[in-house]
Amino acid sequence: MPGRRRIRARIGGLHCSLCTGTIEKALRRRPGVDKVAVTLTHEQALIEYDPSVVRAEDLLGTLRDIGYTISDPRNLHPIDEEERALVRERKRFLVALAMSIAAMGLAAYPVGSPWFPLCVFSIASMVAFAFVVLLGYGWHWATAGSEDSNTVTPCSTAC
Repeated sequence: MPGRRRIRARIGGLHCSLCTGTIEKALRRRPGVDKVAVTLTHEQALIEYDPSVVRAEDLLGTLRDIGYTISDPRNLHPIDEEERALVRERKRFLVALAMSIAAMGLAAYPVGSPWFPLCVFSIASMVAFAFVVLLGYGWHWATAGSEDSNTVTPCSTAC
């Protein structure tokens, strides 16, 4: 939503679903808080709020007031920033993978060489690895790799 911010707070002391419910209830009572999602597995809370109404520090104070600890309050990053970093890293990985395959092709030994089967195996395994990595983005990516990278966000529905 325009004008809203999201933070992910790393929370210490979560033990059960009652803890997650307590945190969600306490944060939802705060003015300016739009959404709260707490995950017990990752010990994190995702909070969407209006920065003109409430500050992130006040929300963290609410967590401390009800008895939880924040593992690193100075390390608050907006979710959008983290998602952009992941997209950049994915692109760097894919470029490195493509260059590795190309480099292995350039290092190919002649067909009669005793090292030729190893070269073929190396290239085939790298191509298979690329296929498996790209399969998470869909068959089109895995087979052709030509879809626009800005429209592919496989993790957004699962995270």
